[in-house]
Amino acid sequence: MSVVDRLRSIGPGAMVAAAFIGPGTVTTASVTGARFGYALVWTIGFSVLATIILQEMSARLGLVSRAGLGEALRRQFDSDVAKWAS
Repeated sequence: MSVVDRLRSIGPGAMVAAAFIGPGTVTTASVTGARFGYALVWTIGFSVLATIILQEMSARLGLVSRAGLGEALRRQFDSDVAKWAS
């Protein structure tokens, strides 16, 4: 099987994921998966659940306050550190 055939069998999804996520993340995830197998698969479920909750809360905040998360934090906290961090 040639290199071109192998890339075609992978499909564009893996290439897009590698470009979007970054080569460091893909490498780290691959090495961790090879080392631990399915022992850490629970972290994927936790990450997906946490992301869904955060996105839902951010969407509600945006609909109610007509401001993004950074703008809402700047309005809530008056310190210079909070304004710089957001």
